[in-house]
Amino acid sequence: MSRESNNRKRGREPKTPSVSSVSNVELINGEELMDGVGAAVLPTMDAVEKLFGEHSELRNSALGGGWNNHQYDQEWHSILVGLEDAEKELVARLLDDNEKSLRVISLVSEEPLGKTALARKVYNRLDIRQHFERHAWVHVPKDFAYKDVTYRGLLLIILKQILTILPDFELLSEEELSAKLYQILMKVRFLIVLDDVWTVGVRFMLAYPFANVLNGSRIILTTRDCNVASHDDLWNSRLNLVRLSDEGSWALFLKKVGRPQNSSDRNNFREDILRICHGLSPAIMLLGGVLSTMESSEWSRVIDLVVAAHFGKGQLPLSNFVVLSYQMLPYVLKPCFLYLAVFPKAYEISIRRLLQLWLAHGFVQTLPEASVAEDVAKKYLEELVCRNMIEIVRWKPDGTPKTCHMPCYLYDVFLPKAKDIGFLDLHHGKSECTSADLPESLQPFVSFNTRKRDTINGEITCTKINNRGGFPMLKVLDLEGVYKPALPEELGIMVTLRYLSLRRTGLDSFPPFIGDLPHLQTLDLKHTYITILPRSIWKANNLRHLYMDRVSIQKPSNQPPTNLQVLTGLVIGSKDPGIYGLDRCTSLRKLGLTCHSESALKTAKCISRLVNLHTLKLTSMHLLSQPSNFVLSPIEDHQSLPRNLKILTLLSSGLTEDPMPVLGKLPKLRVLNLLARSYLGQEMVCHADQNFPELRVLKLWVLEKLELLTVENGAMPQLQELKIRGCKKLRSSEGLDQLPALKELILTNMPQDFVEDAKRRLGNEKLLINN
Repeated sequence: MSRESNNRKRGREPKTPSVSSVSNVELINGEELMDGVGAAVLPTMDAVEKLFGEHSELRNSALGGGWNNHQYDQEWHSILVGLEDAEKELVARLLDDNEKSLRVISLVSEEPLGKTALARKVYNRLDIRQHFERHAWVHVPKDFAYKDVTYRGLLLIILKQILTILPDFELLSEEELSAKLYQILMKVRFLIVLDDVWTVGVRFMLAYPFANVLNGSRIILTTRDCNVASHDDLWNSRLNLVRLSDEGSWALFLKKVGRPQNSSDRNNFREDILRICHGLSPAIMLLGGVLSTMESSEWSRVIDLVVAAHFGKGQLPLSNFVVLSYQMLPYVLKPCFLYLAVFPKAYEISIRRLLQLWLAHGFVQTLPEASVAEDVAKKYLEELVCRNMIEIVRWKPDGTPKTCHMPCYLYDVFLPKAKDIGFLDLHHGKSECTSADLPESLQPFVSFNTRKRDTINGEITCTKINNRGGFPMLKVLDLEGVYKPALPEELGIMVTLRYLSLRRTGLDSFPPFIGDLPHLQTLDLKHTYITILPRSIWKANNLRHLYMDRVSIQKPSNQPPTNLQVLTGLVIGSKDPGIYGLDRCTSLRKLGLTCHSESALKTAKCISRLVNLHTLKLTSMHLLSQPSNFVLSPIEDHQSLPRNLKILTLLSSGLTEDPMPVLGKLPKLRVLNLLARSYLGQEMVCHADQNFPELRVLKLWVLEKLELLTVENGAMPQLQELKIRGCKKLRSSEGLDQLPALKELILTNMPQDFVEDAKRRLGNEKLLINN
């Protein structure tokens, strides 16, 4: 029986997904997917699919074997090959001081030629952030409609980005939100990006209210519809993107394929590659991603295969390259890639969330040389990025990826096709949910909620899923962002549950049967009001990731799971950390603790045993009147701190001695955050002989007694970003001009004397002032 007829028999008629809200997702068995997905990706191209399938021997089943793993580097990733002239032109129009009137700059191309990438690159430039006082980025769904809830959501997205302190705007009506936005933006110079606009109404709604602005504000609009950008009004400015020249195409190919510059064989294929890609950047990137995994001796076979798969006349369609890229994926990467279709189009997916969902579904196969599943999942992601099938959207301060998404031109193909083969069914958020809407065997439940925060989501109990027998087999329950879901009692019988996220739900209590979930791997309680967890949490022997915010755990009767990788937000107070068995959690990589000064010494000794720790956040519970001599003071030798630390955050630790001589010797430290009242001294010196060899980011926030910051020549040779905020007594910083790699100095609420001193030392090119 065909999969299509089988789906009809089980009552699964295809449904059209909503971009704004997805409630639950069903996955078929992974082995079925591997057997059947290839032939259904593009059913209109059966001959193409068959041809590629006959050459499966070209597929590189090994991971990390390609030339282009440097594509995972943030610096390398930010370079836009072939769009240099367009970038210069866009920046010039944005910064034109002679044009004070509002301008809507439309980036236009019917084909995927890098409109969004160009807009994002320019949006993130330091000179652009310096020039505009407020910034917002909005992806506009294709089904956007004026006077619909989507427009209200769009207003909220903008307000949340332009305000540092957000009042409870979610309770306001659409008209009230629009008036509030107008009131705020009329006073400042702003930049708003409207990405992937399909209708003329969007630009009118957001541009016309500000047509009288005379302060140099700008709106960037990306669209594939020429009609959206063709209106002849005084404030419209159009910038057409075109296909790459031969020189730009070849430069982009070399970048994506990652061949060494001394590779003598690359020019042999130049003519063929330029001919079949014809300046279309996605085709170049996808082909480069495939070829980067192969020896050059195999390139000609792949190129011949792409050409042979074109049965028409004229230019090769992009779909040929799309099918090739998917077909050439290693077996284990296909479900991981298709899983991104679970998320709405252009949705910024947290990489933390994505990798843990992959793990929960069993997509990740551990390898003998890398037994830690999280490491293998990261390898999968890296491979998909290097193959140009996943785009990194934002990066963390330490240079690792933070968010990603499936490129839109791939999403448009693989969302409907993944549904056609039964890989996933999308069921939209509704006020009424009938049993007919729900699949027979629900594996994950993932929510992208857009509901107003004053509405409690009682229907998220999904009792109707239980009526169909879905709860016992559930592996993933992801309610991130759903406001106060009413958790069902049946949660305790979900013995197969591996992933439970209540992040940003506003819940203040948690069921006591958490220990009855034997296969639970991830429990995420970040940004909730939950303050106490039952001791039964440690009975979940497979727990690997526990995210909390200042949560106490009742005195445990069991030792913590030995495979625990992440533990954040745990309040120890004045207790002995030994009762939690933290010194036995040697697999921990990320740890966040809040403790009393009475437990600081024992906590420090406990932390020193965590040899795999790379991220550490320590907070003191003491108030201003009683600063603690926290973690570093009891440690006489910097060797006591874990040598693999990459990110360290101290908050309210009340250190009285300069911590820089100790911390500067940590060989792998990349990010150091010294936050409010972490240091109570007047001077801070970064010595040349304790020089922070790998430090990329230094953040000094609200160090109220700090008066002098000195950087010796040779210290912090890799520092790229220095953020100083609210250090009211800081007047001078010696040696800032001796930081060779510094790109940005970001000052917020700082004394004018210090600002002027920084300008004198660095000029304005690297300085961003937020007051």
